[in-house]
This record gives sequence, structure tokens and C-alpha cells, in this order.
Amino acid sequence: MAGNEWDAQTYDRRFGFVGRYGDDVLDLLDARPGERVLDLGCGTGRHAAELASRGAIVVGLDADTRMLDKAAADHPRVTFVQADATAFGLAQLGSGRPFDACFSNAALHWMTPQDAVLRNVRSVLRDGGRFVAEMGGAGNIAALDGALRAALSELGLDDVDIVSNYFPTVGVQSLALEDAGFRVELATWFRRPTALGPDTTAADWTRHFRSAAWGSVPVHLHERLAAEVDDRARTAGLLTADGWFADYCRLRFVAVAR
Repeated sequence: MAGNEWDAQTYDRRFGFVGRYGDDVLDLLDARPGERVLDLGCGTGRHAAELASRGAIVVGLDADTRMLDKAAADHPRVTFVQADATAFGLAQLGSGRPFDACFSNAALHWMTPQDAVLRNVRSVLRDGGRFVAEMGGAGNIAALDGALRAALSELGLDDVDIVSNYFPTVGVQSLALEDAGFRVELATWFRRPTALGPDTTAADWTRHFRSAAWGSVPVHLHERLAAEVDDRARTAGLLTADGWFADYCRLRFVAVAR
């Protein structure tokens, strides 16, 4: 499973747009009152809580304790479970019967091997259960990651690892879903240039979402690293008259368990 050291407070405060952009995926799921729904990679619980407010019976699953601690504090009436997405089943979810649906937003691309994750999701869904998700797609944050790699190289730190996410094409993800026991009803890829906000630069984005790489860099070099990242991101066109942008590419799908 791809790793990152999450700061739950910063995630909600500075990068809350990640959750907000997933709000319309909830409408695509169209969970009905009484349906049992798994929120896979629930993070700080925004969507799990919204699903519960619509009458669904929700379990939020995430691997990160800091994210779950904030989720539980903010949404005490929702059930949250810590588990690895590559190794979970109904027992870990505290459920005696399958779920009607699984929802996931901006999380699947952190979960590898993906085939294991998709098999697990299928195993906890009833036949005909829906799997609705949005994730990073092919080309996602290529400029941001490129800026960080170039900046590290400029500092003589080529050996610093940058987490490798799973950003598939529509074809690759559709085949993986079919192999895991789903029928794909919708799969689409699209660009979503995303404003980072007035107090956030490209370097800030990498500091949060590539925290392990930053943690490998001596602290006295952080200021220079930030300047180098922003310089390269600016050259890549991520700074416009309207401010800094992330070069997001998203993949959205609806699949049904066979």
C-alpha cells in the first residue's frame, strides 16, 4: 500500500477541496435510506457523515489512525474502522451480512496492489451491489511530482524516494474491476485543474502529499527545497493569474458486483 504521513488537521484546513470535489460522486451513488454502505478510504469522515445523514448505514474504513481519530471526533455517530484495504473482510467491518454499496473518493490510488483491494471490495458486497468511486487517473499530478523530483535533483538528493501512486487509464481500471468480479457501467477520465487556495503553493502541496520525501530531506534544506519546487512548478504552468493550481486528472467509475 502506497504510504504517506497524514496530518489530518492540515488535510481538512488546507486541502478540503479534495473532499468537496467528491460530493457529486455521492449523488452518483444515490444511496437510499437503510442501505449499508462502505466508505473505503474515508479519511476524516466527511462523506461517511453525509451518507449517514441521508439515511444510509455507514462504515468508514481507513488505514491511518490520525485521520480516523479526527473522523470519530467530528462524527461520533458514524462507525469507523481501521483496516488495510488490501486485507479486510466482513469480520473486520463488524458486519454479519454483505454491504449494498461501496463508495470511495480520492483514495483508491493510494491502495496497492489494486487487484487485492478490488477483490476485497467485491467480497463484502452483495450480488448487484454498487461500487462508485473517483480516484487519480493516468497523468494525475505529473507536473507536481516532476517539480519535486527536479528540485530534489538540484539539491543532490536523487536518492530520496517519492511515493508512487496507482494512476490507471480507463482501460486498465476497467479490466481490473472486471477481473475482480464487477460489471463496469461507467468509466470516465477527465482533467480537473484544481486551485490550491491563496495560502498554498505547489511546494506546500508536495510537503503534505509527499511528506515521506520531505521527511528524508535535512530540515535546513527545506526552505531551499520549497523555492526549487515552486520555481519548477511555475515553469510547468501551475501558477496563473488566479493563483497556484494542481494538475489533477481524475478517473470516475460505476461498477456492479456480478
